[in-house]
Amino acid sequence: MQNQNHKSELSAAEVEQLRRELMRAEARFRRRISRARQAKPLAEFGKFGLTAVIIFVIVFVGMNFGAFEKQAVFLLAKVESSEPVAAPNSVTKKVEFQKPKLVVAKDSKNNRLALPPLLTEVAPPDNRLIIPSLSIQAPIQTPANVDLTAANWETIESQVQDALQNGVVSFPGTAKPGERGNAFITGHSSYYPLLPGRYKDVFALLPQIKIGDEIEVWQNERKFTYRVSDKKEVSPRDVGVLENTQDYRLTLMTCTPVGTALHRLIVTAELVKSA
Repeated sequence: MQNQNHKSELSAAEVEQLRRELMRAEARFRRRISRARQAKPLAEFGKFGLTAVIIFVIVFVGMNFGAFEKQAVFLLAKVESSEPVAAPNSVTKKVEFQKPKLVVAKDSKNNRLALPPLLTEVAPPDNRLIIPSLSIQAPIQTPANVDLTAANWETIESQVQDALQNGVVSFPGTAKPGERGNAFITGHSSYYPLLPGRYKDVFALLPQIKIGDEIEVWQNERKFTYRVSDKKEVSPRDVGVLENTQDYRLTLMTCTPVGTALHRLIVTAELVKSA
């Protein structure tokens, strides 16, 4: 009888142990189901987020393709020009440049020497900004009928945007190139491709300009040469860059990074020569 009672007590303990193990297994199974339910929305959200990012990148690059193309071509040309090119087993010879001789022809009719015509630089038909190092050329536009006394900045901004369709813009109220003061010129680095205008990415390469580069400005058939002295980024709300100065200064402004209006790139140059 004692052995039967002992076997009966062992069986009850085993049953209790099995019950507990089943409860623990059930708890683990419930936790796995809960984690799986939580992971599924996260995975779906991740797929949605990745798709949204890909679509955004495609649209962003498409809208600013002209500006990015200019930057890519410029950087590739810069890389190619920096690579040394030499023929194998070639001997490098020193090339001496000789001063060209003036060729004088004799005018037999008048029995006197005929000098060749002087080579002079021809002024463009419009006011023009030229940055040789970046191959940038653009006409300078001046918005008409701008009322600065009203201080209506929304109207002024609209007039500037209209003028930007045809080139870069001399900002109303600032000095003209060649004058004492702050000659302030702004241009697009990139703009909406479906809107009108031929100069939407005229300043796409402006971030590549270097201190010491020259900027040429033709104003009223006179040429003014400036040399870059400073380059910086400022907030779009920083209107201090428009303030007048007592020196002969040229300021160029565009949005940066390309395709955004997060910051303004400000390039400052000093007048070094006028003709």
